[in-house]
Amino acid sequence: INAEYGKQWYQRRVRAVTLTARCNTLKLSLAQAIGIAEQSTLQKLELAEISDIQDKQKRTFLKETSDSRVKEVKKIANAKLKSCAEIIHDREEEHERSIAMLNDRITKLKHRCHTKDEQIQSLTNSDKTMSS
Repeated sequence: INAEYGKQWYQRRVRAVTLTARCNTLKLSLAQAIGIAEQSTLQKLELAEISDIQDKQKRTFLKETSDSRVKEVKKIANAKLKSCAEIIHDREEEHERSIAMLNDRITKLKHRCHTKDEQIQSLTNSDKTMSS
């Protein structure tokens, strides 16, 4: 009976050691799987963070580019407005000079007409005097 008991105890002990070894192997495999999953999750988080940073940099770049383009367009528009204002000013001065010249010509023509009227009046008066 003792030999049988010893044999059963030994078999149970071997089985317990085998189960313990199997359990430890499963624990190790589970720990490795958890480690791999955590590493994968960390890599995904890092990639997502990198992607977010790149998106933010892209938006910043686009905003700065857009702002600089707006400034450039405003600069060009202001230069064109200034050029137009100068052209308008020059044309206004030219028109004022033309008006002044026309007024001078009108004055000269009026003076000439007045002189001619006086000559005609003088001739008419002299004809009247001669006929009387």
